[in-house]
Amino acid sequence: MIECFSGEIQEKMKHYVYRLVDPRNGKTFYVGEGCGNRVFAHANAVDLSFYKSEAVTEQDERTEENDDPAKIKKIMEIKKSGLSVVHIIQRWGMDQKTAFEVESAFIDFFGLQDLTNIKRGHRSECGMRSTYEIVQELGAPVFEENSAMPKFILIKINDFSIEQNGGNNPEGIYKAVRGNWVLNQNKANRYPYVLAVRRGIVVGVYKVEENGWKKATDSNRIYFDGKEAPKDIQELFLHKRIPEKYQKRQNPAGYCAL
Repeated sequence: MIECFSGEIQEKMKHYVYRLVDPRNGKTFYVGEGCGNRVFAHANAVDLSFYKSEAVTEQDERTEENDDPAKIKKIMEIKKSGLSVVHIIQRWGMDQKTAFEVESAFIDFFGLQDLTNIKRGHRSECGMRSTYEIVQELGAPVFEENSAMPKFILIKINDFSIEQNGGNNPEGIYKAVRGNWVLNQNKANRYPYVLAVRRGIVVGVYKVEENGWKKATDSNRIYFDGKEAPKDIQELFLHKRIPEKYQKRQNPAGYCAL
């Protein structure tokens, strides 16, 4: 079983895209990009004596902040069955920028629902779309802010969170956007509306219920209960692109700038 590449091979391979395959069913469970011995790093990092605790092996949730539990659990299951992860080099001899593009294309191909990857990869905004989605995203008008607009909290959700919460439909979008978020509870309660944003487009507009934002159990994060905003409020935002100043924000949740 090969566990590393020699220095000579690493130099010739440059950057590459790889797949980790479950030998029990032949299915790819992870797509990655790297150089050197990156392809072997995941499996080699799993020490059975350390990761045998229930807290690690029985994680019931993947989050955008940390995808290790799902990936490690899969590798643990393979090792415990007496088998080894199959490593496939999909394409090699690339610079890093090209490798990132190839990685993203393969993640799109397999789909996050069948992978332990947490994100679609670099430049996912240019990833797989239907022709309808392309027209909707690239042709959507930007909503214009003014002093008459209601105050809102803008929350960016991703494909993974929607897929984990009922698919790309109203119910799934609401489940993905309502929490839990790192926001100041008192300040958040001064903003009556929440916009759910996916790929820069507003896909949901919600009115926060009277009891407001609430603390999540055993966490410093908060969540809200709400319902779809009145039609006149939805018309201000729904299916429109967010202004560029919000596109540049790194944090998924933030307050309107008015």
